[in-house]
Amino acid sequence: DGLGSLREACRRKEPLWIVFEVSGVIHLSSYLKVSSYKTIDGRGQRIKLTGKGLQLKECEHVIICNLEFEGGRDADCIQIKPKSRHIWIDRCSLRDYDDGLVDITRASTDITVS
Repeated sequence: DGLGSLREACRRKEPLWIVFEVSGVIHLSSYLKVSSYKTIDGRGQRIKLTGKGLQLKECEHVIICNLEFEGGRDADCIQIKPKSRHIWIDRCSLRDYDDGLVDITRASTDITVS
């Protein structure tokens, strides 16, 4: 948490392209809430998110690419909730989440998983 963290970048209101300078494992003890107009881009590094997953709630125009997700207990890997739209999950590896991998609910539209 805090300035310069993935969590802080994801919650900011302005459009951001989030990239990583080094490879690493990021443990999420709570859901990472992603706001609209974000690209979370793991290209060029090996980025693994463990624990809880991502939560996209009433957001639009989000791209999540080239990330690994592993092992969340009583959690979804990626939750896409009410009225989210124009979401693209690309080239991600998702495994070992107890609840579900990608949960798309309640009038969310234009979602691509590739």
